[in-house]
Amino acid sequence: MSQRNESTGGCLILVSTPIGNLEDLSPRARLALETSKYVIAEDTRVYFDLLRLVNISSEGVTALALHDHNQDQLQKPLQWLADGHNVLMVSDAGSPLVSDPAYPLVKAALELGHQLETCPGPSAVLVALELSGLPPHPFSFHGFLARESGKRKTQFEELLTQSGTHIVFEAPHRIIDALDELSQLAPANLEIAVARELTKKFQTIHRFKASEWAQVKTDLMVKGEFVVLFHVGKNSLSSTSNRELKEMAQKYLDKPSTKGSAKLIAKILDLETQEVYERLSKK
Repeated sequence: MSQRNESTGGCLILVSTPIGNLEDLSPRARLALETSKYVIAEDTRVYFDLLRLVNISSEGVTALALHDHNQDQLQKPLQWLADGHNVLMVSDAGSPLVSDPAYPLVKAALELGHQLETCPGPSAVLVALELSGLPPHPFSFHGFLARESGKRKTQFEELLTQSGTHIVFEAPHRIIDALDELSQLAPANLEIAVARELTKKFQTIHRFKASEWAQVKTDLMVKGEFVVLFHVGKNSLSSTSNRELKEMAQKYLDKPSTKGSAKLIAKILDLETQEVYERLSKK
């Protein structure tokens, strides 16, 4: 672990914490937790609970919360770094960078010349991929799905035109709706995996095809943290794309409009809808 850099100040250290099983805390991560007195946490209460659970003293620790709703409060940790202190950054679980708000601080620290290091550890993304049984190459992680149904459907429609294994997070109160939408939009043979409560006592993995979702739905316990994975094979791309184009074409036939034709042409030619719309409007 890097010590103070005299020319640029301290070192920002990203520490991955257990996603469920406390025994996954690595020796390096434990050492970082034991020795760091300046800490940036997604939720300071969760951080101090973690210290207590793994028998690490919190005496003398100064912790500051940094989350999605206070991203403008970077000056304090940046000052700590400028003063030569090593600063630890953790999320509630897993990597503080993958789906949590570490990136703005990482970017700012690097721009100011500070060092950056990581203590790698558990990742819900990789654990879910390993357990899914889906092809691992290539895979893409897209964070949390949109909260609104319309935006979520648009996400699915776009991802279903891209080959590979796609990984997303979803909240328990939206998981059923999200999987309803995915199974309706996807080809019947789309392979899906749903991981729940990874590394915890009640960890479950459901592996199924889109056409089987109705049966799986009755067995899915809607509680805990979810990771959804689905694999789009190259052979299924044309059918997914053709179905979408047919739906767009039917909408245009039912209600012809410049906007409708612009969407259809843009999709076929892989252009921006606004660009096509402006060109059609000029004619």
